[in-house]
Amino acid sequence: MRAALIAILAAGPATWDFERDEPGKAPAGFEVAATNGPEGKWEVVKDGDSRVLAQRDASQIKTRFAVAVVKGSSYRDLSLSVRGKPVSGKTDQSMGIVWRYRDANNYYLVRTNVLEQNLSLYRVVDGRRKEIDGKDYVALKTGDWQTLKVEHRGDAIAVFFGGQKVLETKDATLPDAGKVGVWIKADSVTHFDDLAAEELK
Repeated sequence: MRAALIAILAAGPATWDFERDEPGKAPAGFEVAATNGPEGKWEVVKDGDSRVLAQRDASQIKTRFAVAVVKGSSYRDLSLSVRGKPVSGKTDQSMGIVWRYRDANNYYLVRTNVLEQNLSLYRVVDGRRKEIDGKDYVALKTGDWQTLKVEHRGDAIAVFFGGQKVLETKDATLPDAGKVGVWIKADSVTHFDDLAAEELK
């Protein structure tokens, strides 16, 4: 078992960079699901000199939220980050991270959307997504790598984009520890790399 997977089971710091995974196959240690519609086609691909996780299914279901989460992960108060690159999508070009994930219908989510030029923080409860906070007029481009990060301690949530804090709010709807992972909506074809999680003391 990879060192990162051993660390995550103890809720310690871990990073997934997919460099040891075989291109064309699903990454080791991840499970996929969807709030609505198909789970997507999640596989490791080459992007330049790196191996990354890609969601490649361009389903046109507008309400589809597809996720790939780390098996066995369990974090409550955490710092979670990822690098993501929206590649294509006519309905949506999103990339996001999920945490305190209980199942495909219950989790926190923060995502960017190239087509809407914004960033939004949500909670998903019983399959229904509700925005907690957001930021408009975020400069986003198709094919550009973005860095997204969240710090969540108790009910306090801070969101960072490109290293800068852009949102700070509170929400106590989902208080328990859960899995961590990545997220897309609808027909978003998106690449992910360097998913990193660490428990906050």
